[in-house]
Amino acid sequence: MTGCIRPYQPDIQQGNIINNSDLREIRYGMTKQEVLFILGTPMVIDPFNEQRWDYFYSKRHQAKNQTSQRLITALFDGNKLVKLEGDVDLANVQLLEPSTEDKQHGGTVITKPTQREKGLLNRLGIIKGKQ
Repeated sequence: MTGCIRPYQPDIQQGNIINNSDLREIRYGMTKQEVLFILGTPMVIDPFNEQRWDYFYSKRHQAKNQTSQRLITALFDGNKLVKLEGDVDLANVQLLEPSTEDKQHGGTVITKPTQREKGLLNRLGIIKGKQ
């Protein structure tokens, strides 16, 4: 019977999460700082060609036993973005549907604090402090 039970194996993500919503903000002529702000630190900056930044993302879906990958290469001329290669064409980037990563990492969840009283003795009712 134990041979039929498969232990939980989490999905394995590596590299930069590349969201379609982030790619929609990229424009030719942007500075390196602007691209860095939107896409984050590149996975690889070629030491022999600092005008090329590679963004790579890989996700191994354990339950489906498959791997999905994205590769984006940003090419600069001096400090300006001149070309984006890989899994996206900037001419069609506005037509991209929201990616799975957009849905999973698309917002910030703000929660209220669960602890209302500070201090262990206050919570135990031994000392009553300010509320």
